[in-house]
Amino acid sequence: MQVRSAIAGVAIALAAVAGVAACGSDDSSSSSASTTAVAASGSAGQSTEQSAPSDLDTAQAQQIVRTVIDPATTPEAAAALVDSTDPAIGQKLNGFAKGASAGGYTPDIFTVSSVAADGTDKAKAAIAVVSPHTPAPVTVSYGFSKVDGSWKLSSDAVTSLLGMASGPR
Repeated sequence: MQVRSAIAGVAIALAAVAGVAACGSDDSSSSSASTTAVAASGSAGQSTEQSAPSDLDTAQAQQIVRTVIDPATTPEAAAALVDSTDPAIGQKLNGFAKGASAGGYTPDIFTVSSVAADGTDKAKAAIAVVSPHTPAPVTVSYGFSKVDGSWKLSSDAVTSLLGMASGPR
């Protein structure tokens, strides 16, 4: 029964994310809407050319996200890929990954479509999530932080990800 609660929580959270994502982008540019939406969330001033940080690309960002949400990833390995000081973060992510996978949210349905610089040691990635419960993919934006020379999923992204499983208890 707990797996069903986790699955329901993930489905509800992704539906909420879909609603927020649908409401959040009203850019008039049609050439690169997802990149612009990700870039716009981090820039308050004049628009500049949005490009991936030289050492974080979509493939690396995707590998980080998919590894973190893979139930086969050890808690220690997941914790090493996220920017968190919580000593239990690896266990929390492993529990989330197992519940999400049981609900059909396997790592392969998370696809990074773009990465944009968001400061010196920060980046935002637009990630399309193909939900088994909705007809079209939902695009979410997750941050990455460069910590001690390595790119990691940001603490805000981890909080958002774990929040997807906090449905009814």
